[in-house]
Amino acid sequence: MRLTPRAPVRLARAIGPLLLAAAVAAPAVVATPVAAPSTSARTSAAEPDFPAYDSGYHNWTETVAEIMQAAADHPDIVKVFSIGKSYQGRDIWMAKVSDNVNTDEDEPEVLIDALHHAREHLTTEQALAILHWLSDDYGTDPTVTRLVDTRETFIVFALNPDGMRYDLTGDPFRAWRKNRQRTPSGTAIYTDLNRNYGYDWGCCGGSSANKSAETYRGPAPWSAPETRALRDFVNSRVINGVQQIRTHITLHTNGELILWPYGHTKTNVPRDMTVQDHDAFVALGRAMAARNGYTAEQSSDLYITDGDQIDWLYFQHRIFSFTFELYPTEKPTVWGDHYPDDSRIAAQTARNRSAILYLIDHADCPYAAVDAAAANRNCGPLYDDFELDRGWTRDPYGTDTATAGRWERGIPAPTSKSGPKQLAASSGQRALVTGAAAGSRPAANDLDGGRTTMRSRPVTLDADPAKVGQLSFYYLFAHAATSTSADLFRVQIEAQDGTRTTVFEQRGKPVDRDGAWTQVYLSIDAWAGQTVRVVVQAVDGGAGNLVEAGVDDVRIRR
Repeated sequence: MRLTPRAPVRLARAIGPLLLAAAVAAPAVVATPVAAPSTSARTSAAEPDFPAYDSGYHNWTETVAEIMQAAADHPDIVKVFSIGKSYQGRDIWMAKVSDNVNTDEDEPEVLIDALHHAREHLTTEQALAILHWLSDDYGTDPTVTRLVDTRETFIVFALNPDGMRYDLTGDPFRAWRKNRQRTPSGTAIYTDLNRNYGYDWGCCGGSSANKSAETYRGPAPWSAPETRALRDFVNSRVINGVQQIRTHITLHTNGELILWPYGHTKTNVPRDMTVQDHDAFVALGRAMAARNGYTAEQSSDLYITDGDQIDWLYFQHRIFSFTFELYPTEKPTVWGDHYPDDSRIAAQTARNRSAILYLIDHADCPYAAVDAAAANRNCGPLYDDFELDRGWTRDPYGTDTATAGRWERGIPAPTSKSGPKQLAASSGQRALVTGAAAGSRPAANDLDGGRTTMRSRPVTLDADPAKVGQLSFYYLFAHAATSTSADLFRVQIEAQDGTRTTVFEQRGKPVDRDGAWTQVYLSIDAWAGQTVRVVVQAVDGGAGNLVEAGVDDVRIRR
């Protein structure tokens, strides 16, 4: 593995611009093809460099050349492209590693990124090591070969290239953390990129509004072009309502820690995280820590952070996102924390191989880290807890007649009339409900005026009936004593030819029915081998009835 060789790297300085030009000639995965960087201070021999005693580290020119060389050496499985520009105009390079690298296959995706913080140079070395594991060992290491064949792994090597270079202009370092962004007037601000993400930005004392502070969060979420570039890439991986990236590692130094969300709260399982997701985070984190000797814990156990990357990736996309705080353990000074001797690079990056490959492997089903039952529940062809918009369509046939309280994905406000009618979500904080708001009175925001329909995205079932699995869901159907059989809740399966079959139905009757989440299991073997959709309907069939319905945790299990 070419982790720290100097002779090839010095040669790379001469061939770097040629490799860059060759690489960008290939079509980009998510962005328009970029022009090759000019032979300027950004890519010339005058590039800021590490001192001779730390020459095992890659400076910016060497990093780019190393990435491009991997693509040149392994064109069938490595593709390099830019996801955007830094504040000073440098490309933020990403490598995709997969067996059919020029095709966007329906495979679990993994994202790995390095160097949010300029002085954390070991993270770039770790990212380069991962690239070499996956490319150089393909075809000889059975685990690597299987993962490259069945996953799409995306690696960012330096999210903060401007800061990376600037840190090397000190004597010999500046201990610089932030990017190099200024206001339009030229006033120095500089932003901590890992406090600039858009979820709970500046919420909780985990960042600073002081422009000179190391944890300055920027004037607004996403104010840094570097975080916007990564955001836009992640958003682009939502295909047909489903986020393709399943697991993620952001590389930082230091502390020898593996951290999972959330950083902005000390609560282990807040309302915007499900218990089963928390269990998977803990199981994944501890399994990786058992492989590299790190300590696994919730991010806020270290200290509170807000506007950070892993919180946003989980909240916004439900990606199982981890921070790796690399070698060494905590030291008395910033120099000890972030500038380990280059003789430690090979051993300390290799130390993480098993843990990182483990998370790449579990992109197929992160819940499998908990147990087989969790995998069977949550890793079938359909699982939707409605915490995200995963491609359901309201009134898909244009036949709905409801005038109020139509289906919506929201945070339901509990209501009560002669007992509970609308309830909080069965898991997490969101559910599919008929009018999430409580209204001025219990009947003010219920279902009124007729039928409301929601239809799922297409789901392809296994051709073997023994492997189709079950359809399961939680539902509630509540009404006042004025209800009749004209009120109803039903679930249907829509076949490929558009035929809809009712597989579950609950009708009203003239009694007061309180809301209660009830789980239902249904056989769908009859549709083996087909691409189907799940359809849910609720009907208020009378005048002035109080009717509430809800659906949560829809699964087609393994």
